[in-house]
Amino acid sequence: MSNAHSMPRRPLVPRMMRVLSLPIILFWLVVAVGLGVLSPSLDDVASKHSVSMSPQGAPAFQAMMNIGHVFNQFDSDSSAMVVLEGQDKLGDDAHQYYNQIVAKLTADKKHVENVQDFWSDPLTAAGSQSPDGKAAYVQVFLVGAQGTSPSHESVAAVRDVVSSVLAPPGVKAYVAGNTVLNADLSAEGHKSLALMAVVSIGVILVMLLIVYRSVVTALVALVIVGIELMASQGVTATAGNLNIIGLTPYAVSMITMLAIAAGTDYVIFLFGRYHEARSAGEDREQAYYTAYHGVSHVILGSGLTIAGACLCLTICTLPYFQTMGLPCAIAILVIVFAALTLAPAILAVASRFGLLDPKRELSTRGWRKVGTAVVRWPIPIIVVTALIAIIGFVSLLTYVPKYNDEKFTPKDMPANVAMAAAERHFSQARMNPELLMVETDHDVRNPADMLVVDRIAKSVFHLKGIERVQTITRPLGSPIEHSSIPFQIAMQSSATLQIAKIQNDNTAQMLEQADELGKTIATMEHMYATMKQLVAITHDMTIKTHDTADTTNELRDHIADFDDFFRPLRAYFYWEPHCFDIPICWSIRSIFDTLDGIDELADKLQNLTGDLDQMDQLMPQMLADLPPTIASMKTMRDFMLANHSTMAGIQAHQQEGAQGSTLMGQYFDEAKNDDSFYLPPEVFKSPDFVRGLKMFVSPDGKAIRFIITHQGDPASEDGIKHVAGIKDTVADAIKGTPLESSKVSLAGTASMYGDMQDGVVVDVHIAGISSMLLIFAIMLVITRSVIAALVIVGTVAASLGTACGLSVLLWQDVMGIGLEWVVIPLSVIILLAVGSDYNLLVVSRLKEEIHAGLNTGIIRGMGATGRVVTAAGLVFAFTMMSMIVSDLRVVGQLGMTIGIGLLVDTLIVRSFMTPSIAAALGRWFWWPLNTFRVKPPADPHPEDDAHTAPIPAPTTT
Repeated sequence: MSNAHSMPRRPLVPRMMRVLSLPIILFWLVVAVGLGVLSPSLDDVASKHSVSMSPQGAPAFQAMMNIGHVFNQFDSDSSAMVVLEGQDKLGDDAHQYYNQIVAKLTADKKHVENVQDFWSDPLTAAGSQSPDGKAAYVQVFLVGAQGTSPSHESVAAVRDVVSSVLAPPGVKAYVAGNTVLNADLSAEGHKSLALMAVVSIGVILVMLLIVYRSVVTALVALVIVGIELMASQGVTATAGNLNIIGLTPYAVSMITMLAIAAGTDYVIFLFGRYHEARSAGEDREQAYYTAYHGVSHVILGSGLTIAGACLCLTICTLPYFQTMGLPCAIAILVIVFAALTLAPAILAVASRFGLLDPKRELSTRGWRKVGTAVVRWPIPIIVVTALIAIIGFVSLLTYVPKYNDEKFTPKDMPANVAMAAAERHFSQARMNPELLMVETDHDVRNPADMLVVDRIAKSVFHLKGIERVQTITRPLGSPIEHSSIPFQIAMQSSATLQIAKIQNDNTAQMLEQADELGKTIATMEHMYATMKQLVAITHDMTIKTHDTADTTNELRDHIADFDDFFRPLRAYFYWEPHCFDIPICWSIRSIFDTLDGIDELADKLQNLTGDLDQMDQLMPQMLADLPPTIASMKTMRDFMLANHSTMAGIQAHQQEGAQGSTLMGQYFDEAKNDDSFYLPPEVFKSPDFVRGLKMFVSPDGKAIRFIITHQGDPASEDGIKHVAGIKDTVADAIKGTPLESSKVSLAGTASMYGDMQDGVVVDVHIAGISSMLLIFAIMLVITRSVIAALVIVGTVAASLGTACGLSVLLWQDVMGIGLEWVVIPLSVIILLAVGSDYNLLVVSRLKEEIHAGLNTGIIRGMGATGRVVTAAGLVFAFTMMSMIVSDLRVVGQLGMTIGIGLLVDTLIVRSFMTPSIAAALGRWFWWPLNTFRVKPPADPHPEDDAHTAPIPAPTTT
């Protein structure tokens, strides 16, 4: 045995790792256990310090905030829908139940910013009630940005309010909405995290047992991975608890799975190289140094690549990617640091006791045969692997991203149960409308601006994919009843129709008057004939009266002569006092009294003849007046008949015109025609219209809000296309109007996803290009070859494209579920980070074997690394695939896509594509490295040559 002075000097870092192995192990135990005790768990920190995943720089998000600010209603993007569902049509008891919930929500100022109560107002009630009358909803704007802890607390508070109010029989209330879904997603993600960790550790244990055929080696590897996982989670949780970083459910899941998978990979790299060295005849100490020297730069390069690619996520615009970058980078750096210190320290300790020695001889013959095939037929192999890649890329061309989170979460999740209840009565579009606001520099509450407002609504409504537009001019989605110009013209004509009966009756009375006048004329004509007879009789009577008077005068004269002769005798009769008792005396006296009456009669007849003379003069005059009177009355009757004829014609014409206008207005109303909208000034004084103004017009009157409902699902590619032209349509509608200089804001589900879709394109380019540049730089430093570095980057890109295409083929075309929109871009970035590991290890080993010749080096390199890299790749792939057990399908899809990528990278790219490209390019693969001057590495332990078994030569070169 050699003395201490003859021992070669070992490299400082691995020597320090070996000397200080126990303190290093103790340090990591303290870090892992101490942070686990002193700091809350990563799961708890994520729950309490979750950050918003809403893209606050997106136009749709800023528009939503602007709408809330202008209407003084909300200043966050969190909202929920309280949905009432009844077994029968909702009645008064349901309204009372609803009112109690609304009252409690309104009173909760700590968690609720605004309650948009439409159902209580008859003007807008139909807009928030289902067509079957069995459901209604109220929108509630909550405190806290969506996805944050305050938002989750607000969701819980709303649920508490709803559950605290006693529901009437047959009625149930649900809390639904994207914010509610995000809160439940966070809870489900945290619940699934432990299951994923257990399953992944079980998968790793099984894989390690298969690879090493040693329980001790598998358990030691698991201990290392466990300590690394606890340490990485502890450091990340501490950073989150100190508000240095923010955490999301996606970040927590990815931190855990990346830490487990990467930590396992690095342990397999280290143990695999150790086993290779031991199988080559090196002693345990030398095998330790060989293993550290052979993989430390690969672990460092791989870790820096992953951490760097994760850090590239921080420059993305979408929080989905941005919030994942720093936490994952911190976790990976901890894993790398542990893999370069803790794992070698445990290897050093365990190797002293022979615990990690290989249990069987490591055969490289199989992978050498693969290497031989690669160097023999590089071009055909490149073509075949390229065809496989093309299949993936062609499948990727059919990719249609899915945006509806409900389809990727458990159906029994409370938010999904609530949404299912809502969708039994409302369409998805009704529950996820777009909000459009037009902001002006003046008050729009006047007839002129209302014309432009309705023009905007009409233009947007006529866009493809838009089902209805609600605003002040059409609160229920269709124009206000009786607001068309034809109807208002009809209203002006309606007065004519309303008084038509009176006019017709009055006109008919003219005929009656004419008839009565005819009767009067007939009577007067009869009177005229009678008067003519009466005049003749009067004249004859006058003559006869004169004759009678003359006769009476003559008789009086004769009686006077008689009286004069018998006067003395007459006196006797008047003087005799007893004449009354003497009959003959009294009778003669009576004769004398009679003779005195003849005198009186004559006087009266004389007076009568005077009156008759006057009557005889007046009667002809009166008779002369009757013919003109009769003629005048006949003329009046003719005029009345003519007037009736004229008036009846005019009235019939007016009524016919009014009837036409009325029918026109009726038909315009029935047709819901919005081509002739107009609101008269008096409408603005209507109490109903004033209430509507408060709902759709800002308090200062300078902004007006539109609620846009899609046809179909807004959270889809079609929904995004529907909103693409809304702003341009509004610009065209207000062109040349008083609202021409207005500011247009558009927010909602489809517009937000549209912005995120644009953000994904930008972020993938930013993160992808920056990651590739970073990977290229790291690969260049490690391989010292530009072409090799470019091949690594190119094959990684081909691998991730193939993986994403195969994932699309699996989830979209075979299973028919589709991929959620975040899966592909996030998988691309993660695969860029982790996909270079195995290529780097293979290329590094190929470089070590160049001295044996290019083709021989490829065969030796593949034989040496095939088993280790395949084991590491399969472990990493199956670890990521174990994410499929998560209740969140998006997490499972992400893990499966990354796992498929790792399988492609392990079994196709690393095994065939990269070495065949190296074989096809020959010396150019290593440019600018001069392969002619590469010499075999010096043996650091010449004294152990006798104990070192040579690497078997390949059968072919």
